Amino acid sequence: MEIELLAPGGSYNSVLAAFNAGADAVYTGGNMFGARAGAENLTLEQLIDVIQYAHIHRKKIYLTVNTLLKDEEIENELYNFLLPLYENGLDAVIVQDMGVLLFVRRYFPELRIHASTQMTILGAETIKELENLGVCRVVMPRELSLEEIRDIHRHTSLEIESFVHGALCYCYSGQCFLSSYIGGRSGNRGRCAQPCRMEYDMIAEGRILNPGNQKYILSPKDICTLNIVPDIMNAGVCSLKIEGRMKKMEYVAGVVSIYRKYIDLYRNHPDQYKVDEEDLKRLADLFHRNGFHESYYYQHNGADMISLKRPQFRKENRELNQMLRENYSGKILKRKIDVKVKCVKNHPLEIITVIDGETIMVSGMVPEQAKNRPTEKETVIRQICKSGNTDFSIQNIDVEMGEELFLPIGALNELRRRFLSCVEQFILSKNFRIVQQPPPMEEYIPFSEQKFAVTVSVWNKEQLNAVLSLPVAETVYLEIQGFGEALSEAMRKAKEAGKRVMLALPYIFRKADKELLDKRYFTWIQYADGILVRNVEEYFYLLHRGVDKNFVFDYNVYTNNRISKQYYLRRGKTQTTVPLELNYQELKKRGVCGEEFIVYGYMPVMISAGCGFKTCGACFQDNRQYQLGDRLGNRFPAKCVCESCYNIIYNCKPLSLFSYAEEILELNPKSVRICFTLENERQARDVLRKAQEAFLKKNKVQEDDKTTRGHFKRGVL
Repeated sequence: MEIELLAPGGSYNSVLAAFNAGADAVYTGGNMFGARAGAENLTLEQLIDVIQYAHIHRKKIYLTVNTLLKDEEIENELYNFLLPLYENGLDAVIVQDMGVLLFVRRYFPELRIHASTQMTILGAETIKELENLGVCRVVMPRELSLEEIRDIHRHTSLEIESFVHGALCYCYSGQCFLSSYIGGRSGNRGRCAQPCRMEYDMIAEGRILNPGNQKYILSPKDICTLNIVPDIMNAGVCSLKIEGRMKKMEYVAGVVSIYRKYIDLYRNHPDQYKVDEEDLKRLADLFHRNGFHESYYYQHNGADMISLKRPQFRKENRELNQMLRENYSGKILKRKIDVKVKCVKNHPLEIITVIDGETIMVSGMVPEQAKNRPTEKETVIRQICKSGNTDFSIQNIDVEMGEELFLPIGALNELRRRFLSCVEQFILSKNFRIVQQPPPMEEYIPFSEQKFAVTVSVWNKEQLNAVLSLPVAETVYLEIQGFGEALSEAMRKAKEAGKRVMLALPYIFRKADKELLDKRYFTWIQYADGILVRNVEEYFYLLHRGVDKNFVFDYNVYTNNRISKQYYLRRGKTQTTVPLELNYQELKKRGVCGEEFIVYGYMPVMISAGCGFKTCGACFQDNRQYQLGDRLGNRFPAKCVCESCYNIIYNCKPLSLFSYAEEILELNPKSVRICFTLENERQARDVLRKAQEAFLKKNKVQEDDKTTRGHFKRGVL
């Protein structure tokens, strides 16, 4: 497809300004289900209005429905929310939730679906499955390099969309729980409180590694890719996306106008592509965080990507903002059309045009024989060309004018109004849809021999020793990147102890991780009883490699509603993990039968391509750990996974649900899981004894304030 400049529209005025500034498409949200609940967002009437405005001017509107939905929201709200927008020709929806994807495909079959960056799509195998499900575009994670995007482009026919400007999250999109655990405001529900923009101490071996004014260690600089736009386009990206639905109209218009200039420059004169420093200054005047960076396209991580210092007060460039308001706010685009006017004796007055290859003709009164002064051709041209505040302007007009004829000015004006109205309705009618509602989706309930069990995941041999010393767990998950070269010995010990051995794969699975898995771990996968996957790319990659095992999808392969859960269960030999952001009542409604329920563990709040040590100027490549200290005295443990070069930042307190064992068992899960990450052997044994008391002996266990109950009671908004 043609290169598309995609702009954010957090408000009605921002949407119009983005189009005025040169955007080909705008992504915007309504009053629900969008990942920017804090934006002004558009009413239903405004959404319909901008959809129609976009179509008149050959542009597009994409609706953000990119949050995780609960069962009652899909059942009671989603259909009615989308129906009038679908009928009026909404161009696409951007989705994160697999349940939403399947719902849209069934009930709104002509609506294009874009897979959100929140889906954490890391490879071509996932994209192939999404294509089978009817997805037409994938939004790349910001962390992927141009080499990886180029490789994905070679293996798919789907459109690729990628970010080129704006704010950058520290965490892989869709893998962040920091705001959720701190204050119940879930990024997966569009309510992120942005705790990553706060101050933190980087602590290792009792030392603070970021002294002074270097505290914003989780706050990346905004990305600006103006200098490498040609590289991004040549890598196979067809839609260049600007971030900023929380930004003001001036920001949107300013950024769009500059990127429009350079996209057109490269398209028309590629050999003359050079960025003017003045344009970079204008972008900085609109917004930046201690400068810009080109993001991950050519760099994996590093201190120069992070806005370490306290954000400086930026003096407003009033002249620039005034210019942007004058040029792009409060104005409407004009679609140019060519018309022919026929005004001849004994024949109704006609206006004719051709739109998209089809002829539109509107007729009026029959001209009268002039008694005094005949109507002049120039008068007809002047009146027909008065388009006023409509969306059209007459570019060329051809008038066939008979002699000695008279036409009242009012008749010409009335004909022009009817003609422009017909043109508008014709254009809009091309996008109108009629809905024929299919029967409800069938609910799939897999057969399961319900034998309750306790499972444990371990990162090291000390934790494994604790598991093998107590008769609590039947299944042990071995973290492959925790054991490394010692994995084979760990598998042997666990199997000799009579345990069912599952291998836990990394949270991130990119091109280099596939090569590492093939080289180091694939042999051991053949001997395992099953696989715990943290990313759907791992699942489809292993299926493609012919691996026929039992698969457990971890909590971050989201199944917040029954539709998404059933999608994974229908595949066979699969088990899902209970979501962490649903409370007890929501889980009762969704159902937990046959699933695995995490009841203990330091839960990850961020999976990041960034590295705390690298940001502080060091790189040890030995999987060492550190802590992040916030202003309230909380310490968030973090672990470097150096094989794949990503960091796992954990919650400051471990989740512990032993006191709710009775309620959890009433939900009828197939198993409960204990996740060991930072615990030593003694601590692991203590936790296992608690699990034995609570879930096997069914005795009451007391919790203390050193642990958290997570969202089991409170849930998220």
